Amino acid sequence: MARRKIIAGLAAGLILMGTYAAQAQDKVWNIVVAQPNVEHPYRVGGVERAKAWAAGRKDVNLTIIDGRRDSAVQLAGLEDALVRGADIVVMSPNDSDALAPIAATAKRANVPLVVFDRKLNVPDTEYAAFIGGDNVEMGRIAARYIVDKIGGKGVVIQMEGTPGASATTDRKTGFEEVMKQHPDIKVYSYVGHYRMHEAAAAMEDAAVAHPDVAAVFAHNDSMALGAGKVLAESGKTDLVIVGMDGGLEACQGLKEGKMTGSVHYPTMFPEALELAMNVLTDKPVQKVNLVETPMVTAENLADYCK
Repeated sequence: MARRKIIAGLAAGLILMGTYAAQAQDKVWNIVVAQPNVEHPYRVGGVERAKAWAAGRKDVNLTIIDGRRDSAVQLAGLEDALVRGADIVVMSPNDSDALAPIAATAKRANVPLVVFDRKLNVPDTEYAAFIGGDNVEMGRIAARYIVDKIGGKGVVIQMEGTPGASATTDRKTGFEEVMKQHPDIKVYSYVGHYRMHEAAAAMEDAAVAHPDVAAVFAHNDSMALGAGKVLAESGKTDLVIVGMDGGLEACQGLKEGKMTGSVHYPTMFPEALELAMNVLTDKPVQKVNLVETPMVTAENLADYCK
């Protein structure tokens, strides 16, 4: 009799374990991806890759948050997502400081953060992992390339991105660090907020103030193309125009001769989502995951523009 009870108990235990296993297999993870905006080609590309990755999985429910280039909007969207039951947040902050409070909110909700592209100004203990490029080094790469192209002398216009974004601060830091080693190069900075039309407007002012401009370094490709268009319309078509991201618009710009180079910056998708899944399933992850950021030119664009 006792033996029958033991066997019955083992059978019940096996059934229970099977039920838990089935529940684990049926688990659908609510993953929230928060972009600073979803209008810029770089962001659009990332969202499309994220959606394509999620479409092939039955264990993921993907939500995209559009920050609309407004830190308050992005923060509110993230807070709402946490209330609605996000399992993990994958985010690129519009502003590194303004979005910092979400780390504490997520921690109280026991929801891990994966930060991509731009840094979040909180201790690294407040997020599970970061994936992105070394934006300081990206600035250096652009600077070295421009120095070589203009022969170590001349006027360079730097078109900066959104003030307060870590990418803006870091790219500027790396670029100016190298340029300071070349006293015959004069750098003048303007702000284009990562937008083509704003960079074009700023370049109109810059072209008047500095008619002897030899090169433009823009913190993204949209601004590089906007600035280059203004210069081309004024008859300056042989200048060095360098952007960053190396996405579709850069590929087109390089093919058409509207840009000289672009520092390639992957969208981090689907890599950021794979990283998030590892966090959710308790697999080991590295705290900092850096991607390669080579210079793309007309000579090697076939390797990056597929």
